[in-house]
Amino acid sequence: MAAGVQTQGASLNAAQRPWQFWAVLVALYIAQGVPSYLMIMTVPAALRAAGMPLQQVGMLSILMLPLVLKFLWAPWVDRLRPLRWGHRRGWIVCTQLASVLAIGALAWVGPQASITTIVCIGMCLALSIATQDIATDGYATQQLRSDELGRGNAIQAASVAGGVLLGGTLAMALVDQWGWQATMLLMAALSLLPLLALPWMDEGMPAAAAEDAQDGAATVPVRPSISQFFARPGVWAILGLAAVYRLSEGMLRSMESSYLLHSGLSLSEVGVIAGSGAALAGLLGSWLAAQWLRQRSRSQVLLGLSALRVLAFALFLAHSLHWLGGTTSLAVLAVGLSVHRYMEMVALYALFMASSSRQQPGTDFSIFVCAELLSYMLSAMAGGFIAKHFEFSGLFAIATAIAVGCWLATAALLRRHAQVVADTGRRI
Repeated sequence: MAAGVQTQGASLNAAQRPWQFWAVLVALYIAQGVPSYLMIMTVPAALRAAGMPLQQVGMLSILMLPLVLKFLWAPWVDRLRPLRWGHRRGWIVCTQLASVLAIGALAWVGPQASITTIVCIGMCLALSIATQDIATDGYATQQLRSDELGRGNAIQAASVAGGVLLGGTLAMALVDQWGWQATMLLMAALSLLPLLALPWMDEGMPAAAAEDAQDGAATVPVRPSISQFFARPGVWAILGLAAVYRLSEGMLRSMESSYLLHSGLSLSEVGVIAGSGAALAGLLGSWLAAQWLRQRSRSQVLLGLSALRVLAFALFLAHSLHWLGGTTSLAVLAVGLSVHRYMEMVALYALFMASSSRQQPGTDFSIFVCAELLSYMLSAMAGGFIAKHFEFSGLFAIATAIAVGCWLATAALLRRHAQVVADTGRRI
């Protein structure tokens, strides 16, 4: 929907939205955040501490594959209803129970298991997380009205930060204090708790349907598919934006911890910045983005954040050239960049949801997110190569230049998107 289009009825309904609805969103996103960061942060660190060779620990990166490829089975999640308890609620029950069982299996096999066993269990966990993500994003896309997208995606980003704190920071501390098995069993129990909120999960959408009807959106049922996504007018502009918006960020993010260590910060200090510091910054960034989206359109916020990224990267370059203080200023800059990342997540995902069809929301949103994640991962892979050959100052200079190009591309793609909205007169 075009930014800023709201009705008196929509505003009234937004004010009357029960707190249970927002509690369900928090529960669903935390439900995927805890096991996600358990696998991303805690399991690799614990396996390395238990003596697993670095090359084997590195094999765990293959577990990112389902997050990149989830768009391939997203249409099936939009089409099929696995249980009688509700379409997406049925998927969430099945996938969350699968995640709990997988974490329980990790507790049973222990850190001394072979890397093949760990990867097999981890792949089952990654597939269940990715599929739950499709169902949850589909539910949020269907239920959230245009004027609620900022708040809804702020909840999503804040819940990710909560997942970092619980599945990452807390779990790593508990592995050290309690051991592997007790920690995994506790994480399994925490992953089970969000299911208690599912009785409040209402999949009816009268307000969303009314909003679509006002915009003239199609109401003829369609069979969810990837081809249906590409057949809709205007999606190429948003897909292009998804591919370029964070293109410069991956290369700096992949080398950020290394640069902090290179600049004199200790490993524990870097751990605080990357763990609890980043999670708390995420909570702040989510709130700031939601407030900004209440005052400005999504396009204005995205362009503003893209410009701020150029500034942040330029400051990293200045620091690498010894023009900007010492380790204290660097730590502040790193935390500030974490705040910025979560603000981007809120604004970008709000645009993705606004541009997704409510008849196949999981499919459309997954395609946008997978395009963004793929470009981010390719950029991250390039970061190490660039830093090796051009040192950190060269990396930051190149990242800053690419960030400027991304800002220009974002402006052009958003103009194209606005033109399509104006031509079609409806939500694309």
